[in-house]
Amino acid sequence: MVQEIARFSSGSGHMAGPLLGTGQDGNPLLFSSVADGWEVSRWDIRTGGKVWCDREGMSGCNDKALVRISGGGLRLAIATEDGIEWWDALTGRRLPEMTWEGWTIWAVADGVLPDGRPILLGAGHDGVVYRWDPVTGEPLGDTPSKGRGIMTAVGFVPSPDGWGVLVSGDDDGRIWRWNAASGHQLGEPVEGHDSGVSLIRALPSAEGLLFVSGDQDGVLKRWNAATGAQAGPPIEIRAEVYALATARVGGTAVMFAAGSDEVVRAWDADTGEAIDLLLRSSVVSALAQPDGTALLATSTVQGDIVIHACALRVG
Repeated sequence: MVQEIARFSSGSGHMAGPLLGTGQDGNPLLFSSVADGWEVSRWDIRTGGKVWCDREGMSGCNDKALVRISGGGLRLAIATEDGIEWWDALTGRRLPEMTWEGWTIWAVADGVLPDGRPILLGAGHDGVVYRWDPVTGEPLGDTPSKGRGIMTAVGFVPSPDGWGVLVSGDDDGRIWRWNAASGHQLGEPVEGHDSGVSLIRALPSAEGLLFVSGDQDGVLKRWNAATGAQAGPPIEIRAEVYALATARVGGTAVMFAAGSDEVVRAWDADTGEAIDLLLRSSVVSALAQPDGTALLATSTVQGDIVIHACALRVG
């Protein structure tokens, strides 16, 4: 069951990219950005009012991620055509001293090093996966460049031993795996897709160490981050996926996808079985709730942000 619980205008006049997160008090937080980079905002989900809004602008918004830091702080990182921009996610204070300018970064993801330190990961146009300290913005080293291809997607897959696996995808459809702490490559890249990898997300799966990748042809594949082996058959949507989100809903690990046909779809992450879902949007963000439900945030083409409460059944 999916129920709309809030709807409000972003004021942009066109689709806004939502991002859900959790505050230190456990309450949900909502952020949005627009692709051309002219506005970044935080919203009060209950009232639809803006908590803060930055209209200083930047060179596009390719992707964004929330990174929790010690002391209850929360950073918002945005991947741009020029690099990485940072904000204090709670107050909206822009952090220009942390700006990183080097290459276009197509995707970002948050992760945790074995010693508990948070990191930000970035997929670079130069074929490199970057790592940054979200407290200072300082680079923490990067993966060796292969001299060809463009990294277009990145994700962090937690592991029971605390090490974690950094996963990336390139414009030739290859899937790469790296040690998140050292940046050393794990095995050879896998020829994972027939077109460029556009999205990677870790799965909150009972199987553990699983992630999902999507390509420009609308094909989703699940993988084991430890072995690099594919987990189950591919899921063919045949519409380009613009957004992938994952959440545990009622004990089930669920994948949500939205894209060029403006349909939000869902699957059981462990079995690949489709889940009935009737939502229309080209973007989606998901956040698991303590009561076993999930929040879904979508946007209309006119710029309305819509929040849904989601409790799903497989079948």
